[in-house]
Amino acid sequence: MSEESKNLIVTVDGGGSTCRASICEVSGKTIGTARGGSANITTDFDSTLINILDTVGRAYSAAGLDSARMVNDFAFLGLAGANLDGMAEKTENALGFSKVKVTSDREITVQGAMGGEDGTVAAIGTGSFFVSHHDNKVLSIGGWGLQLGDDGGGALLGQKLLRRTIHAHDGITPHSPLTRSVLKRFGGTPRGLVAFVQTATPMDYGSFAPELIEAYYERDIAAVEIIDAAVSSLHHTLDILNTKATGALYMLGGLGAVYTELLRPEYRALCTPPKGNASDGAVALAQRLWAGEIK
Repeated sequence: MSEESKNLIVTVDGGGSTCRASICEVSGKTIGTARGGSANITTDFDSTLINILDTVGRAYSAAGLDSARMVNDFAFLGLAGANLDGMAEKTENALGFSKVKVTSDREITVQGAMGGEDGTVAAIGTGSFFVSHHDNKVLSIGGWGLQLGDDGGGALLGQKLLRRTIHAHDGITPHSPLTRSVLKRFGGTPRGLVAFVQTATPMDYGSFAPELIEAYYERDIAAVEIIDAAVSSLHHTLDILNTKATGALYMLGGLGAVYTELLRPEYRALCTPPKGNASDGAVALAQRLWAGEIK
């Protein structure tokens, strides 16, 4: 049977900065992939929907197929923000697949990394969430978005840097080379910063994270203050999740490797390569849903 005539599974791994789409056979074999922009459905729903559909369309093209066939295929999407009330259903209704399931990126990331076994996931990118699985018990922390959570994530780090820059301007805390650089970028006064934050997205805030991390290793006082506080918070979270008892720690996301180097030795010793990525997790969950094993 040709790919044109049989049903396929479309998976989407959508985070705050990037979106990854895969076209797969029901067996799990990937035949086409594509990467696109932000897929946080709570930040800008309409733009996110455009990003998702564009990325899926390019994944179909990579598979040598027409995206018009999506009306006959089954899609499984793990998207940032889908855990909030009504967002998953709203997204499902806006897509044109024959069958579609939308869940949060947390579920597909955890499935991909752990493969159903015990362990702890610390997924830290633009945002963050933390999940442990041990003795058939699941504990979850975070994933509530920039305003209420995302501890250690690039967006929150960037936001904290901007706040620290304003405090330095006001004389509350001392300036550092980093805060002076940030202030200069916005015209040397807080007015440019104030204008920026009126429309800033998590990805906009997260754009400051690389500079902040570089300054940390140069021992910039502001960067050290922000990163050390984030590492302390991470250790507290891992303590609460009883990470040592789970036996494995999966440090994921764009900032996962950065934090791994800063972990206490007992946690660094638990760090394990993930069994698979979020796209693998989406395929596994889609197969189980397709087979009627889960709802």
